[in-house]
Amino acid sequence: MARLNDFIDMMKLEPLRQYCEEHGERYRYAKGECLVEQGMICRWFALVKSGYFKFCATATNGTLCVTGFSFSNDVTTDYVRSFLLGKPSRTSIIAGADTEVVRIPLSRIKEFGLSQKSDFFEYASSILLDEAYGRYLDQYTMTPLERYRHLVDHCPGDISEVPLNELASYLRVSRRQFLRIRDEVKKYGRVSKFKLPPKG
Repeated sequence: MARLNDFIDMMKLEPLRQYCEEHGERYRYAKGECLVEQGMICRWFALVKSGYFKFCATATNGTLCVTGFSFSNDVTTDYVRSFLLGKPSRTSIIAGADTEVVRIPLSRIKEFGLSQKSDFFEYASSILLDEAYGRYLDQYTMTPLERYRHLVDHCPGDISEVPLNELASYLRVSRRQFLRIRDEVKKYGRVSKFKLPPKG
């Protein structure tokens, strides 16, 4: 998603992680099990201990599009739609592998937020909006290769679990294009002036 780990890092909310650890429950999501399904309201806030989640949205043609990931030590939930607005999620958050979390009801997180400084939710929302806008711009200002390099830099071990088709969907390229991107990064270990072949 998304990823909320950047939100947590920027806000320096280590107390939130601690609160989740102390008051949450251990739960194991089987591969393919949802933290929330598209069209439903998310009820949980989860700290990922192992495995990963993928954020997916269904396109008008029925294709499942991967829009983001949450890996180990990330926190994940449908923050804006479910948490702030109380509306159904526009994405599904799906375990991409068997995934262990510490989870806590969103209602408890609201209690935590209210116990903090008075502008907690306003501040959190402004940070998330800025991050989401940045990701939106990245799709137009960064090449798929640059976006993949960024993902590798931030999650070097975790993405080895992610199937090629999910990474290709996230980068909005074909499987063949993604294989060339991956080979380029493996070969040079950096972003070069590599150009993608036509889609196919």
